[in-house]
Amino acid sequence: MRNFFLASIMLLLASIAYADECEPCKKIIVSGNFEYPPLTWQDKKNPDKIIGFAIELLEIACKDIGIEVEGKFVGPWARTQNEVKNGNVDMIGGMYITEERKKYMDYIIPPIIMDPTVVFVKKGDKFKFEIWEDLIGLSGGAPIGNSYGEEFDRFAKEKLSIERVSTLVQAFKKLESGRNRYLVYGLYPGLAGAEITGFRDKIDYLPNSVISEGLYFTISKKSPCNCQKIKEHLTKKVKEFSSQKLPEQLMEKYLKIWKEQ
Repeated sequence: MRNFFLASIMLLLASIAYADECEPCKKIIVSGNFEYPPLTWQDKKNPDKIIGFAIELLEIACKDIGIEVEGKFVGPWARTQNEVKNGNVDMIGGMYITEERKKYMDYIIPPIIMDPTVVFVKKGDKFKFEIWEDLIGLSGGAPIGNSYGEEFDRFAKEKLSIERVSTLVQAFKKLESGRNRYLVYGLYPGLAGAEITGFRDKIDYLPNSVISEGLYFTISKKSPCNCQKIKEHLTKKVKEFSSQKLPEQLMEKYLKIWKEQ
């Protein structure tokens, strides 16, 4: 009982300290890619919400400093990033690092989890892929607004022919029809998306990863919640989560939820 009382007092004092320094941050509005399960996606039961294991991680992290977290759907991925840029959304649950994004967001280091990006192809249409240069001359696809790390993004812009489309379903359809030879996308959300949209038996992926990048929490530079104490707290919690393998545990939980939905 004594330990519980002391813990309660410490939690109260911590909450007061954060409230004083990080006023007026009462609630964090967080969003994410609306079709990137199990990390984040638009809740099929509550379409105004974004859910996924990244959202629950943030809720857990903010619970002991008394800040409410709301996962909110604000539109397609490109629009979501713009909402963060303008300060209408406080945080993103899971982003790759790019220099452009650093201009309007701060990254919480270390990453939530590592995310392998692969080359998806039409089933039966595999080709040799060992280095990025193997993609030169082939028509590719990717969703609008997606980054695959600064180095690959630069290589793709200079050397590759990649058509950007609005949704993952459109990208799968272009693969199936042969209009694009490959699709660059995250392995986990790609397989989850293919499963739910009926494309799982129509696509495959090549064994070598394009790249394996970290997915990070980010916070808008215009957010009232962008204060040093909150960022330090989130950094500490993400490190704890990583050592506890909590992101991997929650990933399994949200893969099941995604399949059910």
